[in-house]
Amino acid sequence: MLKKITVIASIAGVLLFSGCGAKPKALLKNHNDNSLRANIFISNGIGVPSWAANETDAFKSALEVAAVTTLQQNYKYFAFFSPKEISNLDGSLSNTPEEILEKCSPSALLALHVPGTGGLHKCGTYNTKAKLGIQMFNEEQLNFTVFNAQEVIDYMKEKGLYEGLEVDVEVLN
Repeated sequence: MLKKITVIASIAGVLLFSGCGAKPKALLKNHNDNSLRANIFISNGIGVPSWAANETDAFKSALEVAAVTTLQQNYKYFAFFSPKEISNLDGSLSNTPEEILEKCSPSALLALHVPGTGGLHKCGTYNTKAKLGIQMFNEEQLNFTVFNAQEVIDYMKEKGLYEGLEVDVEVLN
């Protein structure tokens, strides 16, 4: 009996501390002739007992998935279209990974929680989950700022933030 309890406790411990979660998902939909839109969903599993660390990890994962999905779909640039508070299409001027990671840091999130969003904070994160909308382009845009997907990946690798996430991509009609 003790052996059975030990085995169950060991398995539970591995699951609890491994941070295992669902594979990141990108739902793609053609937006117009020049761009493609994707909704990015992240679920980083159980996480750790710190909402700040969990939300930081969830947003970093979502940023990585945005850049990877952009390149996998043969686009070079992306812009956030949701959540509205960080939307490049609605006037956010952030266009480097450093800027957006700073803007979405836990200290900024504490002060910038958006009421009425069902618990989602400003950058589309809640505990171990994130939901962001991106629009992908082949060229820089004149009317709003965009992120260079390869520069985002290079920055994340340089800073030790890159996780090499595989993305589950689904194309919608």
